[in-house]
Amino acid sequence: MEERSLKGDESIEIVAVDISGRHEVDGHYEMVCAVVCARISPNFLEKVYSVRQVRRLAPSLDINLIADFIIDACTGLPGTIIAESGDLYNMEIWRAKSILGRDFKYPETISERMALELAHHISLAGRRLIMDRKEKTETGEMIR
Repeated sequence: MEERSLKGDESIEIVAVDISGRHEVDGHYEMVCAVVCARISPNFLEKVYSVRQVRRLAPSLDINLIADFIIDACTGLPGTIIAESGDLYNMEIWRAKSILGRDFKYPETISERMALELAHHISLAGRRLIMDRKEKTETGEMIR
């Protein structure tokens, strides 16, 4: 697994990952993982190939569950996985690569951070939609 870093005007493919909902609500964790598969250069998102949202409900959290969640969400997408260090419990990069079974890095460039910010907004919006719908269902409100 060769780590790819951006140099000059070179572009690479990445898979930016963000997970929303990593806090307990009513005894479980209702999470949404957003994935943005893109080609980036050091300062720009050149092209977004695809965007995914994957939902997961879990009774507890640990690194194995989070790793499996990320692996499932990224299956079939080319590129280096990029995530904030907190999403993988601040583990060393070599360990994250080993657990995920593919190239991984923490964000370094402007474009890597932009891709992660996009994934963050997508995961947060997806989770809010799920929670709003759940709340309306529980209160008997009409869902439009």
